[in-house]
Amino acid sequence: MSDYEDVTYEKTGAVARLTVARPGRLNAYRDQTADELKAAFARAEADPDVRCAVLTGEGRAFGAGYDLSSIAPDTLPALDAVLEDHFNPLVRQMRDSRLPIVAMVNGPCAGAAVGIALATDIVVAGRSAYFYQPFAGLALVPDAGNSAFLTHLSGRVRAAGMMLLGEKISAEEALSFGLVWQVHDDAALAQEAEMIATRLATLDPGAVAATKRLIRHASDSVLSAQLDLERDLQGELGRQPPVHAAIAAFFATKGGRSGSASAAASS
Repeated sequence: MSDYEDVTYEKTGAVARLTVARPGRLNAYRDQTADELKAAFARAEADPDVRCAVLTGEGRAFGAGYDLSSIAPDTLPALDAVLEDHFNPLVRQMRDSRLPIVAMVNGPCAGAAVGIALATDIVVAGRSAYFYQPFAGLALVPDAGNSAFLTHLSGRVRAAGMMLLGEKISAEEALSFGLVWQVHDDAALAQEAEMIATRLATLDPGAVAATKRLIRHASDSVLSAQLDLERDLQGELGRQPPVHAAIAAFFATKGGRSGSASAAASS
């Protein structure tokens, strides 16, 4: 059962499963989605019986980025406020959680959803999945921790290619880039993710939390400052005319207000 509109929450044994449930939007995130994920993770964190969390998307996509259709026509929100109030707290919460979090990337993963996936501890992907950074094409910058995670995990050159050229990176390429732990056939993905979650849930929770703390200390030293910089730059760019023109052109090519921030996620 779920107490949320955009997210479903289920617990089986020691594993909590959080699913972004906006399949008609390819699970594109709106502000409410980020807030509900934060609440759902807090719920799992507070439950002493939960020892692992799994994050995925309903249907054929993990997440199609920020849902531009949630923005009123001919206007843009203060994107720095969107990040500060909704997405950055979610990323920080996931990185600070005592729980090991598994991302089951079951399809297209774009924009902010890439940052959310990489904020987990173990990423497994279906063979049909891909990762996509549409920001530069919309006159914006990567956010939700993307600039930190991609640069740290894949290296400066690959990160620059992903973020500047905006090309889709297949699951197999993502594996070679160090963005995912394993790639599985789509039909086997859920079972494989379940096996990993079950295994994590059997480990000593104190040791798991301490190991996460070590990894975070070694790898996330610049994350908080980078989230703040993403917020500031996104806010500046969001108030500039090129963003309005780029988003208007995006909706024109998508036949009205039916698209999300990841144009290619609908293909």
